[in-house]
Amino acid sequence: MDTSRAESRERLYLDIQKDGQRLATGLVRLLHTMSLGLDLNPTDFQAYALVRIQGPMTPGEIAQWLRLATGSVTVLIDRLEARGLVVRDRHPDDRRKVIVRPATSPEPGPATGDQLGIAQAMTAMHERYTESELKVIADWLHRATNTLNDLATRL
Repeated sequence: MDTSRAESRERLYLDIQKDGQRLATGLVRLLHTMSLGLDLNPTDFQAYALVRIQGPMTPGEIAQWLRLATGSVTVLIDRLEARGLVVRDRHPDDRRKVIVRPATSPEPGPATGDQLGIAQAMTAMHERYTESELKVIADWLHRATNTLNDLATRL
C-alpha cells in the first residue's frame, strides 16, 4: 500500500476517533440538558429514552442496558410511572413478567428535544450531503451503534 495513503487513512481514523469522542460527550451533555427540562435525574431520563427508542422492555432488560441493580430499576420505574412517562403492562408471552413502555407518544417538548430545535438543526446540518453520502453516514451510524452495543454487552 502507498505510504502516503496509509498515513492519510491513519490520520482520518484518528480524526474520526477524536470527533467520535467529542460527539459522545456532546450527546451526554445534551441528554443531561433534556433531563433537566423534564426535571428528571440523568439516569431516569436515560431509562425513559431507552424504552422510547428500544420499545417495551422488562425491568431486567432495562437493568442490563443501564448496568443497574434490579432493585434500583424498580424504584426508577416507579418514579417514571408516577410522572406519567411510562406504564407497566403484563408481558404478552409470560404473565409472570411485566414490560415497561412509554405511557404515550410524548408531546413536543423536553421529552423529545423539540424545544431545543434538535430535529430542525439536524435536518439543516444534513442539507449539504447528497443522498448517497447520507446512506454512508446512516450505514456507519448503524454499524457503530451495533459495535458499541456488542462491546458493552461483553464488559
